[in-house]
Amino acid sequence: MIRVILADDHQITTDGIQAFLEKEPEITVVGAASNGEGVLELLKKEAVDVAILDIEMPGMDGLEATRAIRQRYPAVKVLMLSMYKTKAFVKGAFEIGANGYVLKDRSKEALVSAIHTVFRGGRYIPPELLDLIFSGAAEEPAETANLTSREKEILCLLAEGLTSWETGEALNIASVTVETHIRNVKSKLGLNKKAQLVKYVLDHRLCG
Repeated sequence: MIRVILADDHQITTDGIQAFLEKEPEITVVGAASNGEGVLELLKKEAVDVAILDIEMPGMDGLEATRAIRQRYPAVKVLMLSMYKTKAFVKGAFEIGANGYVLKDRSKEALVSAIHTVFRGGRYIPPELLDLIFSGAAEEPAETANLTSREKEILCLLAEGLTSWETGEALNIASVTVETHIRNVKSKLGLNKKAQLVKYVLDHRLCG
């Protein structure tokens, strides 16, 4: 039996996923949480094989939770659940230790397949994202490699034309926090204006 926990800040999502997973004879859902902190609390109490984590959650998000799981519970497999199909998000998830990446718009069968794949020790990547991950893109500049996953997320959203407030809404963080991240990124990259940040993202194909 594969023991699974779920984490998503939308109750309707966790309820829906739990409902169809409980119909799978080899999978049992042993808990659900609304953010990364809740996931870590569950892991203290339950024996878990696979954690399915939404990337976007208030407080500790899925990426931060994955880092913590890799450090504290290395045997637990992590599946990231996301709507994002950009290279920065997908590659970043695997770089911090995720075992699989599932798109929210895929079928129920795709999620079940992903759970079985990572449980057996494999890596799950949606077929349509394989070219994105393994494309022969230029090696990432050293200064870009120094950016955190959150900083890259914010850059990608800014490049899509979102304001700081809209970016904060999308990531469930305050706009003032977004502005703090932007200042840090400007310092790391040696840039002064948001327009320069957008140009940097496009020039280096940071978001796939």
